Amino acid sequence: MTIPIPFPADESTHPLDYWLSPELARISPPSAPSRLRQLADAQGALAAAWSSAIGCGPVLILVGGFVSVMSGNPAGALVLGMMGAALAVLGVVSWKRVRATLPNTDRLLIIRGPGSARGGIMMVSLLATILAGILATALPETASRGAATVVAMIGAYLLTVLFLVACILVPSVVMGRARQSFRRRVQADPVLRTAVEADLATWRDPYGNAGYGPL
Repeated sequence: MTIPIPFPADESTHPLDYWLSPELARISPPSAPSRLRQLADAQGALAAAWSSAIGCGPVLILVGGFVSVMSGNPAGALVLGMMGAALAVLGVVSWKRVRATLPNTDRLLIIRGPGSARGGIMMVSLLATILAGILATALPETASRGAATVVAMIGAYLLTVLFLVACILVPSVVMGRARQSFRRRVQADPVLRTAVEADLATWRDPYGNAGYGPL
């Protein structure tokens, strides 16, 4: 099998499938700039943000239910439940739209969270451990106030961990798989592929000599 050359002199002669080649990606440094990586990373950042909204929606519903159970007032479940459902629906609709179109790469996207599943797991685990340690020091005093107070504290801790998972771990998983996911969808979605092929026909690096691929 012939191994493609990472950055040929005349990249316009190569079709999109050449730049999408997994073999080309494997022999290219992960940090090497390319248009396809720029598109995939930008789309992944937007999708990661909306995936967090999707995850936070059910957590809000759980928070509302927990507050209502602990307080005996159904208002918490009603208000937070509606907010959570609306957030989840908005997240799903926006997530699908973002993944089906090419992102605007002229806007600067700043990612402050971890960019891989491993990094997300480590950060969530660290924060959850720190929080558990803080709550453990207050547990004896809390226990003296009755079982209901202990249940409230444990429930609040578990819900906080779920928020950390939704806000940190879920987006980090999406970001970590952004390039692989982009390649798979370009190959499967004819509308997205047409948009990328049109971009390939017109794009030229305005700042240097970055190639259109690899991905």
